Amino acid sequence: MKKIIVLIFYFLGFAQIASADRWDVLPVEPLFNPIIGDMREPQYAIVAQPNSSHYDASIGQALDLIQWQSDKTTQWAWGLEGDCFLELDSPGGAVFPLRVSDWYLGTYFIEKSGNWSNRLEFEHVSSHLGDELWYGTVTNAGVTTYPIQPIIYSRESLRLTSSYYFSDNFRIYGGPCYWTHLSPDAGDPRLFGHAGLELYTDYFRLFLGTHVRGYFTFDVKVLGEAGGVVDQTFQAGFQLRWKKDSHQSIRVAALVYTGNNPYGQFYNQPDTYFGAAIFFDP
Repeated sequence: MKKIIVLIFYFLGFAQIASADRWDVLPVEPLFNPIIGDMREPQYAIVAQPNSSHYDASIGQALDLIQWQSDKTTQWAWGLEGDCFLELDSPGGAVFPLRVSDWYLGTYFIEKSGNWSNRLEFEHVSSHLGDELWYGTVTNAGVTTYPIQPIIYSRESLRLTSSYYFSDNFRIYGGPCYWTHLSPDAGDPRLFGHAGLELYTDYFRLFLGTHVRGYFTFDVKVLGEAGGVVDQTFQAGFQLRWKKDSHQSIRVAALVYTGNNPYGQFYNQPDTYFGAAIFFDP
């Protein structure tokens, strides 16, 4: 199955590149605008959870390696994406032990025509306990016990996301997703869905020529794993840019998450948290 998926990606890419009218290597701007409401989108972020002692961090990016244009209105891109999502604890004493980390790596093809854009991704994720939870203690009977029993968690998925801009202030997106590999595999449904929306205010000037706008996002995933779960994220904040048409920005936001724990080691545990976040969009 994996070999077939890889061959499909290569066929799509080479067939379109061969017929391209114009192409760019390592373009400055991405063809598919990142989904800022999805906390598992490749990004640079720091999130504090005031209702707990946990801090989340994200270090990652999606990079278009090549873009090409097949006709006057249709553009294509192929790229790579990767991210590391970390959760740190804060027990006091100015120490922040690592609780868990999720690692993402994938490749994608993008098609864009007018206000429509479509992204087909193949993505791998694995999850690992951190120092705080990994090291066990040996009992008098010689048995090692762990604060939390680690599991072998890995996922591979094929995802299609379609995005449409009604205007510069309103975007919707969504599409089907399919797990091509599950570990652990409890026989749960492999098909799941992902959708959401983004709302923006008009820009206003702040200081030193900075352009600022407010935004609100809603992101939802409906999954069959863990007996069926709906993961929802609400986010509201401000986006600061030096230029209106630049993709580089800083976002400051408050967010609410409800569903199951987003980290793979705890994927079958319910989780709800409030967060105060800062995002750095390259």
